[in-house]
Amino acid sequence: MKIFNVCIRTFFLPCLVCLGVAFSPLVWAETEQATIEENLPQGWRTGYETEPVFGSKMFWVEAGRKNSETIVLIHGLGQNGWRDWRKVMPLLAQEYRVVAFDLPGFGRSEVPTGKYSPSNYAAAVHSVLHQAGIKQFHLVGHSMGGAVALRLATRYPTSVERLVLISAAGILERSTFAGHSTALPLEAGMLSYFNALPKEVQGGISGLVREIGGSILRWDALPDPTALLSKSDTAWGTTLKGQPNMNAAFALVGEDYSGDLTTLDVPTLVLWGEQDPVAPLRTGYLLAGQIPDAELEIFPGMGHMPILYPDLVGPPITNFLQSKTSVSSSAGSEENHGDYQCSGQSGVQLSGHYQAIEINDCQNVFLQDVTANSLQVNNSKLVGRNVNLGSSAIGLQADNAEIELTNAHIQGDIAVSVNASQLDLAGVLIEGESEAVRAYQASEFVFSVSQMQTPDYQKNLHGVFTLGAPAQ
Repeated sequence: MKIFNVCIRTFFLPCLVCLGVAFSPLVWAETEQATIEENLPQGWRTGYETEPVFGSKMFWVEAGRKNSETIVLIHGLGQNGWRDWRKVMPLLAQEYRVVAFDLPGFGRSEVPTGKYSPSNYAAAVHSVLHQAGIKQFHLVGHSMGGAVALRLATRYPTSVERLVLISAAGILERSTFAGHSTALPLEAGMLSYFNALPKEVQGGISGLVREIGGSILRWDALPDPTALLSKSDTAWGTTLKGQPNMNAAFALVGEDYSGDLTTLDVPTLVLWGEQDPVAPLRTGYLLAGQIPDAELEIFPGMGHMPILYPDLVGPPITNFLQSKTSVSSSAGSEENHGDYQCSGQSGVQLSGHYQAIEINDCQNVFLQDVTANSLQVNNSKLVGRNVNLGSSAIGLQADNAEIELTNAHIQGDIAVSVNASQLDLAGVLIEGESEAVRAYQASEFVFSVSQMQTPDYQKNLHGVFTLGAPAQ
């Protein structure tokens, strides 16, 4: 029971999308099997194909022009499976051949034994497409399906012509992902199953998520209940047999994309809801900043399910697929603001070029598109996005500070010097000439798809670490 409680706290709650589907029966395919084809538009086709990864039958739906370019759609968690795309497919099918799957374990596909990881799903989808003679295709994934699509594109880049990631879940290190999603209530309308529950039950679940979220945010209180299961896919699949949502959710937050994003040579469109309570918008910024040829479009006021609004997501997808040009990045201002010091302030926002930045006793400081020789953060809280620090001495100094950086490059003889601080770093390259990190009093680091290097070594980082001596 203790292990089960830890699993629920650590993995089940962060993947909020699991909460609604957990209450739905897994036998819906048997009850609707006879009528599903009758509900499809004329000319749509369905069938099964055996995939070699799990050795199971995958259900597929095909629509649109047979001789046109192909779009492959990958769904997120939940027994809806391909039906999450039901509103988008008719629009895309006007110009393209569109293929959607029920991933193994979901919808009408079989429920095989095995680890439902993005890597295994990517291999299964790729194999089935090649068996069908579809060698090249555009790839669109939502939520967990975004993680699967990203993994497929990194493993088989020559097969993917263009990639669209919508609210991709699980890219950040699991504790960061947990901290975001458990701190927010469930989004009304996110899941049809959730809305079908009595209102008092909905409120109870949202309250439980918020309550438990407080303890989940402690980085050192995040045990990994899947450590033993990860030793083999067989052990994983046997233990989680018959629990596809939990199987896929556990595997999702354990996937590591370190070293893959910056080398991905596929034009990519990243679409995100501004108010997404499941997959933080920070992930969208991370993907757009790390993938060399990527652009980000944000939907104001939208949550985790923009795919339910085809008039919203359809035009940017089709415009992107029809455009054959690469994404261009605009150059920032070249004006140098010199040195900057913040003392005892709150809500400061900086952008542009600086010599040295010093932040003392300041709260809610935000750096956007900042280049500086050095950054000192003392007794302060700071968030930065697209930050470049380069110094002949120390790039970043943190003393009793809380720092969150997304897409940053930190250089120096000693790149990072920390004392009794907490650093949450996503898509960050730490490059030290003599030392990458020097830690004094114990400091907590959360790395998501980041990298550390010196002239003697290079290491991808995705996990939680404590560096420095314990406090006396």
